[in-house]
Amino acid sequence: MAGYYSFTGDYYDNDNYTFDINSLLPTNTPVQETLTTPYEWAALGIFSLVFVIGVPGNGLVVWMTAFEMKRTVNTVWFLNLAVADLLCCFVVPFSIMEIILQKKWLLGLFACKTLPSVLLVNMYASVLLLTLISIDRCALVVKPVWCQNKRTVHKAYVACGVVWIFAFVLTSPSFIFRQTILRNSTTKCIMDYTYLGEHQQKVENFIAIFRFLMGFVIPFFVITITYSVLVSKVRGRFTESSKTLKVVLVVITAFFICWFPYHVAGLILAAHNIKSGLYASVLVVDPLLIAIAFINSCVNPIIYVLMGQDFKSKFRKSIKAVLRNVLAEETSRTFDSKNTKFTTDTKNSETPI
Repeated sequence: MAGYYSFTGDYYDNDNYTFDINSLLPTNTPVQETLTTPYEWAALGIFSLVFVIGVPGNGLVVWMTAFEMKRTVNTVWFLNLAVADLLCCFVVPFSIMEIILQKKWLLGLFACKTLPSVLLVNMYASVLLLTLISIDRCALVVKPVWCQNKRTVHKAYVACGVVWIFAFVLTSPSFIFRQTILRNSTTKCIMDYTYLGEHQQKVENFIAIFRFLMGFVIPFFVITITYSVLVSKVRGRFTESSKTLKVVLVVITAFFICWFPYHVAGLILAAHNIKSGLYASVLVVDPLLIAIAFINSCVNPIIYVLMGQDFKSKFRKSIKAVLRNVLAEETSRTFDSKNTKFTTDTKNSETPI
């Protein structure tokens, strides 16, 4: 009998119940190798890539936007997004440790409360910052004159501050309910709802639904609406509308692919009986779903760079030149639509997101 518990999951505490993992694995998987399942091996590989790519990639973006580039609204957006992704990547080794040690927790109560919370803070911060960026991109096209007069670096900092505060508030249940316990001579980090008594299941369900809404549904809805408006406005006004549409589709698709399985798994784990076959099946693949979610921490900068302009021309430039070109404010552009003409005046070139 073997059990699995993910310290990054906040919807369940399955540690009082064990199930036979071997019954859920392919029939040709040797029993002695199921201490670490194929899904966990895949998760280990993904986590390793996220760390190797995400730390230097996001670190370079942080360095460029914080120290090498003129401070603009866009550099504020990308700086905060890169910080969120970088912090998430820094915690990835603890996810790797959790898989390798198979439920054992060696880092104490403070780390039990803090590390999973850091992951969730950065999940919310990343999602909310992407939503904020999409609204800003849309406003630049729909209300260019207003943006020229009202869109300031100070307001961007204030908006990012609100995002971080909101992310901490949304993550507070994880910090509050996490505890270390000693079971069978092994210390474990779990979500402990037991003192809620008969309300335990309701609280778990509420957390799952609330996180799905605030961490996926609402941001995804806003991103979809804003980019739909953006595309409808720019169509026919400049020749790069097809490229803009491609960028929009890639950003939205990446967001959906990375986070949707994670949230659906959380809903299933919260809503289904711990002894059900569906619960056990989702629990086995949960490490892989978590790893897929955190791919988003290393791909966002890549999306902006690769889709912003011609990749071959970028490849010939230095990394610093590429980042300056992508993250700086956009150049002056004039959009013509029937009898309407408007101009946005900023200083440097930028990807049309």
